[in-house]
Amino acid sequence: MTRQKHADKPETRGKREPGWRAWSSPRRKRFWGAVLVVLYTLSGFLVVPWAVKSVAIKTLHDSLGRTATIERVRFNPYVLSLEVNRFALLDPDGVTLAEFDRFFANVQLSSLFRWAWTFRELSLEGFNVRFERFAPGDSRLTRLLADQAARAAPEAANEQDSGGLPRLLVHNLALKNGSIHFRDDVPADPVELRFGPVDVSIQQLNTLPDRDGQQRVTIALPHNARIEWQGSIDLAPLRSEGTLSVENSRLDQTIAYLKALLPLDSIEAVLSLRTKYRLNEMPNGSVQVELDDLQGQLKDVAVSGLAPATEFLALPAISVSGGSLRYPESQLTIDNIRISDPRLVGWLDEQGQLSWQKLQMPEAKAPDPGNADAATPAAAEWRLGIGEFAVENAQVEFEDRSIQPAASVGLQHFAVTVRDISNEENAVFPIQVSGGLSAGGELAFDGEMTALPEFSLRGAATAGSIPLALAQPYAQQQLNILVEDGLLDFAADLALEGSAAMTAMGSLDIASLRIVDTRENLPLVGWERLVIDRFEAATESGRLELSLVTFDQPFGRLVIKEDLSTNLTGLLVTAEGAVPDDAAPTTVSDTAETAPPTAVEADSAPIALVIGGTRIRDGAMDFSDLSLPLPFATEIRQMNGTISTLNSSSAAPAEIRLEGQVDEYGLARIEGAMNLFDPVHNTDVTMEFRNLLMSSLSPYSVEFAGRKIDEGKLNLDLKYRIQESQLQGQNKVVMSDLVLGDEVDNPDAMSLPLGLAVALLTDANGVIDIDLPVQGDINNPEFAIGGVILKAFVGLVTKIVSAPFRLLGSLIGIESEDFGQFQFLGGRSDLTPPELEKIAQLREALQQRPELAVKVSGAFAPAVDVPALQFQRLRAAVLERVAPEYAEQAGDFQMLDEQIQDVLEALFIERNPDLPIESIKAAHLAPPADDPEGAAVLDDLAYASDIRDRLLAGEQISRQDLEGLANARAEAVSSAFLASDGIEESRIVLAEPLEVESEDDEWVTMELGVVAD
Repeated sequence: MTRQKHADKPETRGKREPGWRAWSSPRRKRFWGAVLVVLYTLSGFLVVPWAVKSVAIKTLHDSLGRTATIERVRFNPYVLSLEVNRFALLDPDGVTLAEFDRFFANVQLSSLFRWAWTFRELSLEGFNVRFERFAPGDSRLTRLLADQAARAAPEAANEQDSGGLPRLLVHNLALKNGSIHFRDDVPADPVELRFGPVDVSIQQLNTLPDRDGQQRVTIALPHNARIEWQGSIDLAPLRSEGTLSVENSRLDQTIAYLKALLPLDSIEAVLSLRTKYRLNEMPNGSVQVELDDLQGQLKDVAVSGLAPATEFLALPAISVSGGSLRYPESQLTIDNIRISDPRLVGWLDEQGQLSWQKLQMPEAKAPDPGNADAATPAAAEWRLGIGEFAVENAQVEFEDRSIQPAASVGLQHFAVTVRDISNEENAVFPIQVSGGLSAGGELAFDGEMTALPEFSLRGAATAGSIPLALAQPYAQQQLNILVEDGLLDFAADLALEGSAAMTAMGSLDIASLRIVDTRENLPLVGWERLVIDRFEAATESGRLELSLVTFDQPFGRLVIKEDLSTNLTGLLVTAEGAVPDDAAPTTVSDTAETAPPTAVEADSAPIALVIGGTRIRDGAMDFSDLSLPLPFATEIRQMNGTISTLNSSSAAPAEIRLEGQVDEYGLARIEGAMNLFDPVHNTDVTMEFRNLLMSSLSPYSVEFAGRKIDEGKLNLDLKYRIQESQLQGQNKVVMSDLVLGDEVDNPDAMSLPLGLAVALLTDANGVIDIDLPVQGDINNPEFAIGGVILKAFVGLVTKIVSAPFRLLGSLIGIESEDFGQFQFLGGRSDLTPPELEKIAQLREALQQRPELAVKVSGAFAPAVDVPALQFQRLRAAVLERVAPEYAEQAGDFQMLDEQIQDVLEALFIERNPDLPIESIKAAHLAPPADDPEGAAVLDDLAYASDIRDRLLAGEQISRQDLEGLANARAEAVSSAFLASDGIEESRIVLAEPLEVESEDDEWVTMELGVVAD
């Protein structure tokens, strides 16, 4: 055997067979070593990948009920690296839950020595994770977890947590080019977002104590936004510090969630944030968080929504700088918050709700106090501190739609700066506010405020050139006025304590105020300047006190109506169901009986007002008084005067002293005392007007009596005294040189002979002097001072024009009912001596009333004048036939006169040729009285009387004859008036004759009339 062995050596050595056999011999260690290497290699490269793939797929299916796919697994047993390619995890509906392109892990053998899993590299490339929510509490993740819990082995549920993290050390951890797909179907508008690429780089990630590493995470978001973190992290114990930043993150998609809670349509904003942080796990297991150098910016903000849809907030940027946070100390401090160029739109809706109130988050449901499980420990109260909060160049557009038409106001260049803000109780921080109104004017406030425990504000407020027209929409809700102009300036020290208690002390200046009465489109009130040197107001006590109030060039229009109400009374807008202006006024007694005070009424009582005094400089006023007999209107200029202290809680009246110029040379004075807050209880006022032009009263005289006024001067003394609603008034009217103008057709005018009344009242000096006293109970619903005065004046005029000669007689001391009556005997026109005396007296009275003319209308009474004229005409015919000497001597001739009888008989025969005279004589033949049996004889007297009566009856007296008689009588009266000087011929007016009746069948009465000359 030895030889054979040696013999084989050369051959074996040449073919190297002995070495191969040495390796392949199972008896040798190297063989088994080689086998192990081969098995290790085959297992590593072939078996392990297959096993990993199979186990992973099966495990995921068994534990999660999900299908997984892996394209390829590679394992390098020599470098202990594992690579997985094209992994996907599918939901039951085929949707990919998670996937990645490549997973790579490189384990180090040092894990054995460190007793820790040690990786040189862990990396995941091209990964994508999908998260989808279908309903609250229902998502692909919750469904996966639910399936996983249902498939877990029962014993697994009883396993106890080891309570600690595995020992782990990863030198390089990298997530590359990843993405996150997020979809939420819960909002009405589903949200779908993709985040990526996500890149994470971590060095020295470990759970070993005292080993630090540097990490970096970068997540790219849509629209070039990114989240970046750089720092260090230790897992056991948890400790990390570094820098976290968010750049250009758009908040558009948040609208889908906010829509479910708030009335919003869209949100546009870009968020950038950067901070340094420290995170440490405390021994008790809590976490300590510290943030420093917090810098943030929200830019390009635009928020739309509400109803109607409006972009109600827009601003270029909100910046936060110098912030820090400490937890669990619960402390947040920020050096500066600055909002630049914001634009804010808001309104009050028709129900008076502020539009921004609709943005309040729904209140969380309060936990059941009886449910112990629901109780949660109270969170620590956070301490907040802000060094400075500033709003710069803001614009605010606000509209009040609770009134119609809507009111709008705009702020521009508005700035707010608040410093040293804190949520500590009684913390005081300064505040400055400034800005302007879009309509003009500037506002400013400089003071301090407290937020807790109750809000308070103190400081100095100023306003310059604020247009009062901004108040017009509110003023017209209550008053029929238009604020055309006016500028407000004020400076005040304000103090607001709580929600209602406010005090203000300062000065006030209102310039160029113009207010128009919209019912008539006429100026109502205004002034060039109002100055209040000092005012004090307190809402809690309901008191307003003013110092001396000075009006420069004030203007007002005051109209006293027929019922003594004024144009101010009707300024209140009549609401539905309110008493209209023309209704009977509610009296004080009525109010006391029907509406006793209540607690509600007490709460709504007006504030107590005290005005230290009022001074008027160079004022003007349009004044008209329609309660006077002749409506009066004039303009007062250069008015100066004072009104003493006014106190709404005092019964003492205020003293009034006013004086001004009326027209060019007129004078107006108002003096007296009046309780302006309750004039019906204490008023004693005298208004005096001198030398007023009456031509300005023409529109009112036309309205009153249908006559214009061409010329004249007027003096008025109006005295009104009211004590406890009882009026005692005296109106003295003096007019001089009054000339009435043309009549104007006015159906509403009173039917008064005003011209005649004026002529009757005007004395020789051209003056009319009237006293009209009035009195009454103002509380009587039927009382109206205008009606009382008008009734007195109408009665005066009626009495004068109905009995003008009584007035004329009174001028010369004669009280006679028939001073203007003249009597004539039937058929005659001559004046008797008593009538001539009347004419002399009337001539004297008329000289005192130069505006009067006498209207002479001749009168005739047929029953008296016709027989007389027949007799006169027959007498004249008879006298023509008698001897002249007889005719001259004849008076009232006797019918028995023989000459007359013969003439009468001759006239009868001539005028009645067909009637035999003998037949008339035969009718008058009779025996003598002393001889009844004697021969018949002619009764001459009866025969003559019969012929006369027949002739008289035959005399035809026409109406023209009667009117001629009346005109003769009128001429007689006219001639008597003009017989001496003193009465011009133009003052005797002859009128058409009138037919009258005689009262005694003997005298005919002619009554004179008077007319305005």
